[in-house]
Amino acid sequence: MEIDRDLIIDRVSFLVTPLIEEAGFELVDLELVGRQNNYSLRFLIDKPGGVALKDCVAINHEVSNLLDVEDPIPSRYTLEVSSPGLDRPFKKTRDYQRAIGKPVKIIFVNDFDQTKSLIGHLVGIEDGIVKISNHKEDYNIRLECIKKAQLDLG
Repeated sequence: MEIDRDLIIDRVSFLVTPLIEEAGFELVDLELVGRQNNYSLRFLIDKPGGVALKDCVAINHEVSNLLDVEDPIPSRYTLEVSSPGLDRPFKKTRDYQRAIGKPVKIIFVNDFDQTKSLIGHLVGIEDGIVKISNHKEDYNIRLECIKKAQLDLG
């Protein structure tokens, strides 16, 4: 019997977000991958100044204790806590806000239902519109049309 991953992610996020934030971190992403009796619950955490290995170990310990009590996953799983790295995809509005002025790569669906890729500087984000400039043109892309966005490290 397959589990409802979205339901579990929502429940785990609800449980652990206050604990992670109280420790001074941001929950950047949370995913449940794998299959029954072989799941991995992956947390990406961040904080100003970056995340050290000892931070990941401490959060892993705290989250593990909480999930042992609450038991939101009806199967065996492995818990992984790590930092997102520079090339992490943007998941939240604040990811875009942190990248203002920096080069980004965005994959989006245009008005003609075509998938396009764009590299440029992130000018801003306002009212669900991401503003990109690539020296030739300025683009306004609706957030819901973006399939993937991240810093352009290349």
